Amino acid sequence: MTLLSQITEDRKQAMRDKNEIKKIILNYALAQIKNKKIELQKDPEDADIIQIIKKEVKALNESISFLEKADKAQELEEEKQKKTILEFYLPQTLSREKTEEAIKKTIAELGITDIKTGRWQVMKALMATYKGEIDGSLVNEIINTL
Repeated sequence: MTLLSQITEDRKQAMRDKNEIKKIILNYALAQIKNKKIELQKDPEDADIIQIIKKEVKALNESISFLEKADKAQELEEEKQKKTILEFYLPQTLSREKTEEAIKKTIAELGITDIKTGRWQVMKALMATYKGEIDGSLVNEIINTL
């Protein structure tokens, strides 16, 4: 089952269950996917859909931080629920320990001795190998500590 068909089925189920928040966020996600389909002039692949969902999760994170500062409890709870729903469709990211192992392994494979000059090579290799499974900001943080 593709990610698109899974989201579509989950939206139908949310409508049957009368789960308004889930229905709203999945409708929005499907609209964004439809826009991507128009842009690409073909059905988007799972990787494209994952990028769309990541973008929406990032926007929700920003919204959540603003709502926390504004002390809007009800809206904050809705945004957190939407974020949780969308995160379900993202692939699991590697833990900090596994990310660190992957970085060290990549450094050894590439034979990099100076991490400052070889940083971009490590990042490029990691993002190609672990696309969607690794958090770029975490990689950057770990490389900084090395």
